[in-house]
Amino acid sequence: MKNKAKFFRKITLVLVTAVFAASCVGSDLFRDDLPDTGSKEDTVFPEANFDYTADQEFFYIINFTDLSTEANTYSWDFGGGVTSTERDPQDIEFPGEGTYPVTLIASDANGETSTITLDVVVVDELVAAFQCPDFLCDPRTPWGGGRGTSTYSGSGSPTPPEGNGGAKISSSSQFLDQTIRVVAGADYRITFWYVSAPSSGVSAGQLLIEDGDTGEDFLSQDIPRTDQSSAYVEYSVSFSTGADTENMRFNIEYGDTEVRISKISIERID
Repeated sequence: MKNKAKFFRKITLVLVTAVFAASCVGSDLFRDDLPDTGSKEDTVFPEANFDYTADQEFFYIINFTDLSTEANTYSWDFGGGVTSTERDPQDIEFPGEGTYPVTLIASDANGETSTITLDVVVVDELVAAFQCPDFLCDPRTPWGGGRGTSTYSGSGSPTPPEGNGGAKISSSSQFLDQTIRVVAGADYRITFWYVSAPSSGVSAGQLLIEDGDTGEDFLSQDIPRTDQSSAYVEYSVSFSTGADTENMRFNIEYGDTEVRISKISIERID
């Protein structure tokens, strides 16, 4: 009897093991736990980030620009039940002056997510801002400067900062030219990123910042060429507007070497 009982327990164990193995081999869950042949582990994850600018006429209308990396889907929460899944939500209306927390969840194709919440400050004053700051607009009318549409070439190499677009200027027929509203008697800083061909020429472009109505120069200078062509570098200039300035013109003309420009911004510093 003892031997018989022992034999029975062995048979039971074998049968249970066989049923469990057959069930696992045939389950989708089991297959998903194993990496596919030739697959690589995802080690680059999304990182959420964004910027915002106020409308030039209505201070309480805010336009948002995604600055996330390694992401392809977006979930915005502006508070008050207002949401969006667009990459760059435009014309988001806030109740009035104040500070409003805005949350962005950026996700990649593997379901990895990154969340950021920033305070959006809405003030009843003119906030200077460029149209098409990433140079990805189509048509490129904002950078036409009254000459129709700018003829710069779009460029993604080398990789622009934060995945933004790039404007390639490689001949005298290509330029950047935009006039925006600013505050009179104020100090501003304009920042952009650029990279040029270091082996030829002496100037990566001719930069002009002037009063958009009178033509008074606020700043006029050559942009020095970079010492390498593999990565963008940051470039900033500061200037003061005149006592009666209403509009500021920003202009870059071709120098004597090819240049790529990305991610332009303007901020008041006084």
